[in-house]
Amino acid sequence: MRSFLRSTRFRRGSWLVIVALVVVALVRNGVDERPTTNEDRVRSIASTMKCPVCRSQSVADSDVAAARAIRVEIARRVGAGESDDQIRDAIADTYGEGVQLTPRAGGLAGLVWILPVVAVVVALAALSAAFARWRRTSPTSATEADRALVDDALQHR
Repeated sequence: MRSFLRSTRFRRGSWLVIVALVVVALVRNGVDERPTTNEDRVRSIASTMKCPVCRSQSVADSDVAAARAIRVEIARRVGAGESDDQIRDAIADTYGEGVQLTPRAGGLAGLVWILPVVAVVVALAALSAAFARWRRTSPTSATEADRALVDDALQHR
């Protein structure tokens, strides 16, 4: 059993399982669960918008007049049948891009979501390669010249 756990095949299989679990988790997290009612949809959109007056509060959590006005505007646009992205764009056009709490998932701004994942994967691969290389390196042993040098240094101490 011990030799099986140390086998290359078992280690590769373990890595494949880990990679598969990470991919499934990322895909599962990326899948939108659509709100069922208009109120849920308004709340969902409002939670991704920053209150223009408050500090570190979303439009959904704030109770100032500006946040209430944005929620009313979101509800009106949801009732008119606009998509979530259209509503966010309209609010951003009115209040500026700073009102967006989350960056867009596509285009150049999508790099904000992808680059950290890529950096972690590259770092883990580099660490794995470095550890494998260190493990393969055979330990060096002292030669007779090394022993003579140490003996000479100890005698002249």
